[in-house]
This record gives sequence, C-alpha cells and structure tokens, in this order.
Amino acid sequence: MYHSICISSDKHSCVDRSTSYLHVQTLRNFPIEKICGEVVLVRLDSVILLDDLGSCNLPLKRTLSTVKYLYKAGAKVLLVTSWDPVLQSVTPVLKSTESLADYLSSLLQVKVIPVNGVPCLTSFKKEEWVQNDIILFENLLNFKGENANCNDFSQKLASGAAVYVNDSFSMSHKIRASTVGITRFCYASLAGFQFEEELMQLLKITDTTRHPSIAIIGGSNFLRKATALHLLASQCDGLFFVGRLSFQIMNGLGITVPSCLIERNATKEVLQLIQIAHNRNIPIYYPTDLWCLNSNNNEALEIFDSTELLSGLIALGWTPVDIGPSTLERISSLMASYKKILWIGPTSYDATEEFRVGATQLGQILDKASHNSCDVILVGSAACKAVKGISDSSSQYTTFENGSIVWEFLKGRILPGIAALDKSYPYKISWDDVFSDPEQPLFVDIGSGNGLFLFQMARNWEGSNFLGLEMNGKLVIRCLQEVASAGKRNLYFISTNATSTFRSIISSYPGQLTLVTIQMLHYLVDSLPSTVMVSSL
Repeated sequence: MYHSICISSDKHSCVDRSTSYLHVQTLRNFPIEKICGEVVLVRLDSVILLDDLGSCNLPLKRTLSTVKYLYKAGAKVLLVTSWDPVLQSVTPVLKSTESLADYLSSLLQVKVIPVNGVPCLTSFKKEEWVQNDIILFENLLNFKGENANCNDFSQKLASGAAVYVNDSFSMSHKIRASTVGITRFCYASLAGFQFEEELMQLLKITDTTRHPSIAIIGGSNFLRKATALHLLASQCDGLFFVGRLSFQIMNGLGITVPSCLIERNATKEVLQLIQIAHNRNIPIYYPTDLWCLNSNNNEALEIFDSTELLSGLIALGWTPVDIGPSTLERISSLMASYKKILWIGPTSYDATEEFRVGATQLGQILDKASHNSCDVILVGSAACKAVKGISDSSSQYTTFENGSIVWEFLKGRILPGIAALDKSYPYKISWDDVFSDPEQPLFVDIGSGNGLFLFQMARNWEGSNFLGLEMNGKLVIRCLQEVASAGKRNLYFISTNATSTFRSIISSYPGQLTLVTIQMLHYLVDSLPSTVMVSSL
C-alpha cells in the first residue's frame, strides 16, 4: 500500500509529508520487553466501552485487549477517558468514577481502582501504587486543561508514565491534552489495538484497488466539504447525492431549484465537481422522488417527483424530509455494479433526522450488497444506525460513527491525534534516494541536534553513510537543507523519537550497521544489538 516517493516540490525530503503522519508506531509492534515494569497511560474511548460485549463487538474486544495486553506484560496501567454530561445523564455506568471502575473491572476481570481529582500519578504513595492493579482517573472533561491542551495539565497527566497508548481514535481530529499534549512528556507514544484497526480502515476509504466504487453522499453544507467532495469525485466511479447536497448538484446541472434550497456561495465548487466527473466520464445521480411534509399539517406526508416538488410545491408548504421509494429502487439497481460502496452523511433533508425511512431502507440495500462480496463503508451516526440490528453480520462493514474524522481526512487535513504519535518505520524511506550507495557501512547518531558532528564525520569518511535521528523537526529540516546545498550523498537526517523507532528504521537498511553514538538517550542502549559499539556523547 505504501510506496517510497520523493516530493518534487521539496528537495530536502524523501517522505510524502501529506501522508507520513499516518504511519504510526503501534503497541503490537513495540518491543514487549520495554513495557514490563513501566507505567503506561492508556487513553480510552468511553463510547466504545459502553457498547454491549457481544460476539460481533470487535471494537470493544480490541479495546479491552489493549489493556489486558499491557497488564499481562507487567506494566502498571493507568486509564483515562472522557464523557459528556448528556451521556452521563442516561448511562448509569457513568454516574461516577467508581461506577465506571466497577464496570471496567467486570469487563477486564481485573480490579480497577477509581481515583478522583486531577489525574496525576505523583499524588500516590509508592506503597499504594504497588498494591493497585489498574487505576482509572476521573472524567477528563472535569478539567479545563483537557480541552485547552494545557501544557501544565498534559505534564501532570503524564507524570510518572513512560509510555502512552492512545486507543481513542474518535478524538483524532481534536487537539486535547490527553491525545496530543501528553505525547511531549512520554518517551514512547503508541497506537492501541483498536486505534490501529480504525486507522487501517480509514486508509481503505481512499484505497483505489477495489473498482468500480460509488459514494452515496448525504448531509448539507457543500462549501465546507468541497475539498473532500472533489477528492471523492476524482477517485470514485460514481456519485449519488442525497440530502441537501443533492439540491446543489441539481442546480449545478441546470435544474431549476428554489433559492431557499440553494447554497449560493457554493456554486463555483459545485461546478468544479461536475467538471471533474465529466472529465473522468463518471455518472452523478440525484433523487428522483422525495418524501415531503406539509408545514400546514405536520402529519401530512406525501411522495413527490423531485422536479415536480422543486417546480412549485415548495410554495404550497411542502418540505422535503427524505428520499423516496423510486430513488431507493434506483440505488438498489445500481449496487450490483459496484465492488466498493461508501455511504457518508444522512439521506434525510431535515436537520433533526426524525424521519429516517430512507436511511433504514438504504441500510437494508447495503446489507444485501455486503453479502455479495462488496466492501461497504459506513460513515456517520445516521449510516451506522441504519444497519444496526438488520443482521448479525456487522463485522462485514467498515464503520465510522464519528463522521467528522473522515471528512477532515478526505479534506487532506492532518489529524492531530494521529500526528502526535511516534512514527513507524520503515515508511516511505527510499534508501536509494537517501544515499548514493546504500550498501556502505552505516553510522547512526541519535540526538543529532544541529548535525555539526555528523557533517564533519561525513566529510572525513566518504566510504560510510551517516544517519542522524533527532526529535526536533525544525533542526532536522535545517540539516536536510544543508545536506542538499552541500550535495552530500552519504548523509541524511530523520525527525523521529529513536527510543521507539530505532529498531524498525535500522532493520530496513540494506547495508551493515557499524557504529551508534547516543546523546542523552541513555535508556535506548539496552535495545541496541550487542555487536554495536555505543559511545555516549
């Protein structure tokens, strides 16, 4: 799936910076011996925790596996999560830290100790900590420093913890102390089992190996989603618009649409999307009929042809609320032609989504398609709810309850919760592009700083390759610029946390590792091969 490429617009990098952040270090691939005896803080997703533990609930099973794996590996495990007041008011398990701890104890079959107050390990006495198996801290939303990504709060959260594990993928699009800030204070920041799985599923959305594919796109606000919609138009083999977005498309195709249904400032973006589809010769579909509600009689529901509705029924008080049966029949007839289906956004036109007949029937259509070897990806609460309970085959779907993450990803924006984790190597490292002769002996300097030491070494020993590993990204960029200016083909620098990535970076090098120098990172020494000479500077 991943290929080594050198971005032509950046002569100092052999990494595609637009996607490199997606390659993260995972708990699965992290040396288990470096977990034993360490304090590990795990960020959990409370929504996943509250799902029923059934045979098909793989997300909850993976989340629990993350915690059990750490516990069995000999780690001292700290758990943090958050839940809003609305969820707390309707869920007895979330009434208090104590009730959630009891619930987690029953799921994990391990005693979970609740702790109220500011999440901070230093508040414990050493003998108390030794006696506790797993600790659960108070709801993170009770502290202002969480949403503000406060540096002091992040530091308190990480106090005493050597390793951080994020298993709350649903928060990836937000900048929080428990998902971003905390990574500055832990020597290793990893993706848990559930996080890793959801990240891999996210990549499937833009995977173009399954053709033909179609996107069923609902919701509203075309302008805000324009970048993502253009991407879908450039990758899919068909687009079917429902919801309010369909009115923008119909207007762009020359169909008369009442001004009250049109997003005027989005006309340019709509026409660009239509042009992309035209250039690629892919079809764009829109509803042929609609369920409508009469504003003069809230119980009066009728089905109208979509063009008939737009031509005058709006003035008579009829308002579209969902797609009609003819539209659903059309969708059903199309599905057999596609091997991959993405449904993103609600089918309904009402923001309250009280009328969901269309969504329910579309869910049944896609459930049938999933049984015919079709990849079905469901994005957003409306799509996910529509297929729940239809059958016991939920594992055949790829689901994302939080549609915001997918929209941000499709827009090409970096998701901060993913970018904050340690990088996983090798990823997009083309050693042939980095060094003129990648078979030469390799010298590695960990914590290379401003690179002066390596520059001198590279000048003196042309018959060796020199690699600097440095956490400070700005220093690395500066060093790579100097490498390019000097035309050095035996010297390179990578921005990374070598504590957790050294082994995977060096394992991909085709030549022999001969010498490693380490500046300050004394706890990395025990992970190096016994044949390597280590010099602490």
